[in-house]
Amino acid sequence: MINKRGFTLAEVLITIGIIGVIAAVTLPALNSNLIKSQLEVQTRKFYSQFTKALDLYKVDNETDVLVGSGFSTKEFVKKYFNVAEQCTKLTDCYAEKYNSIDYKKNVEPKWFDVKHTYELADGTVFTVGTVYDENDSPIDGPTPITLTFDVNGKKGPNKIGYDLWSTSVYYDGSVDDYNPETKESWTPDELKKTVEDRLKVCIKGENYGGCFGHFMRNGFKFDY
Repeated sequence: MINKRGFTLAEVLITIGIIGVIAAVTLPALNSNLIKSQLEVQTRKFYSQFTKALDLYKVDNETDVLVGSGFSTKEFVKKYFNVAEQCTKLTDCYAEKYNSIDYKKNVEPKWFDVKHTYELADGTVFTVGTVYDENDSPIDGPTPITLTFDVNGKKGPNKIGYDLWSTSVYYDGSVDDYNPETKESWTPDELKKTVEDRLKVCIKGENYGGCFGHFMRNGFKFDY
């Protein structure tokens, strides 16, 4: 005789409860990983877009370096980017507050140069130069210029080293926290230690720069 016994109501409820607990534990982690993957793609995309624009600029101006080439921030952005808006206030494009990675500190984007802050059609916001630039050709100054960008504008997570990044543009058109050519005495180990030390500072929110150099060297993948 075939036993056709089914599940009791208690057994069904227990099974549903177990599934609910597993979902409650795993879904936040899956969502976090999805957000990280999206930010990795967006960050790599803008980095590629910006460096390609610099390469095109060098080709169009028949130069191997940016310094001394008459580089104009406004003309550069106008020619090589699909700008949706030039920001008149930083809070029009950036979030009002950004958390550190460890959530123990937050900072305001007040140090960015609003004169050179733009929003692209895909929602990326970026600033070329800093508030200390006195003209429209910061690359001709005594130090590399700062490139700050938020890959999704005001949208979250609004964290330094996640959707908000800051790095440097060097005279040869390289985009990096560190250009080894400017520190010829550095050994690979010294450069690695410097990158790691600055990452720790970035994680604490003591400086909004430092994360990008590590992130880029890690293949545009998060490991923090």
